[in-house]
Amino acid sequence: MKKSFLSAIAVSAVLCIAGCAVQSTQQVAQESSVPKKAQTLHFDFPKDYKNWMHGTSKIILDKSSPLYGFQQVFINDIGSEAYKRGGSYPEGSIVIVGFYEAIAEGNEIRQGDIIWYAGMKKDSRATQSAGWIFNGFDAKTFQSKIDDPINGCYICHTSMKHRDYIFTSYAGDVSVAQSDVPKAVEGSFAFPADVRTWRHSNSKVILDKNSPLYGFQQIYVNETGFEANKKGGPYPDGSQIIVGFYEPVKDGEAVSQGNILWYAAMKKDSAAAPETGGWIMDGFDGKMLNSVVKDPVSGCFNCHTVKKDKDYVFSEYVP
Repeated sequence: MKKSFLSAIAVSAVLCIAGCAVQSTQQVAQESSVPKKAQTLHFDFPKDYKNWMHGTSKIILDKSSPLYGFQQVFINDIGSEAYKRGGSYPEGSIVIVGFYEAIAEGNEIRQGDIIWYAGMKKDSRATQSAGWIFNGFDAKTFQSKIDDPINGCYICHTSMKHRDYIFTSYAGDVSVAQSDVPKAVEGSFAFPADVRTWRHSNSKVILDKNSPLYGFQQIYVNETGFEANKKGGPYPDGSQIIVGFYEPVKDGEAVSQGNILWYAAMKKDSAAAPETGGWIMDGFDGKMLNSVVKDPVSGCFNCHTVKKDKDYVFSEYVP
């Protein structure tokens, strides 16, 4: 009798263990079938981003597109070299894209007010999105506006895995080293080969090939003149402004920055250029960087006199 009782206990124990095992297996199966909650990591908007390296610009004119706008791309110092190479980015790299109103009037497209910002920050905690925190920011409050960065951003970027998930690429670098820049002719100055390290002020596109200002214009200002450019002048001596005129590459409703055509340049030197408002004005060939302006008064300054109240500078800083 005792032996039978013990056998019954043993059988019950086995059935209990088997039942728990089945239940445990079913629970694991159920848990594995439930999708993992998407990560919602965020980072604070870097309000000093306009001090970073400017990477490129692009325009999407289709207002129904989620990427509509005059796009300006900026990269922090940590990620700048990787951006030039096309990847891979070190921890702490940040890419900010400002989406501005694209104001198209005839053959001219100007950069208007800011609409919103897109951002990416390399952070190893972002295991579900290849080490990148994806975010979007409200233009006024700078607060995050992306609820689901995985499905809202990352999924689209997977097509650019070969470039470490970054769509845009560096445009407009000067291929000539400063040591190889032609010496300045009398009344001019040598082209500054480090111009792409300067602050980006504004962009504009002229699509009319008959215009002397045809091109995708990128305006850069050196450190000496940057604060004056933000205020609208006056500029201290040593200020320099370079406008790169690039080929506009039009593809349907998109306009991108192509190869360099030429550069317009201004350098403030009150003593050297009294006849042109204290500015040495010149233009440079896009490839050889030779001076292409023979008469800076009739070739440049006479046109700039209409902007005397802005210290003879046409371009205006866009925040």
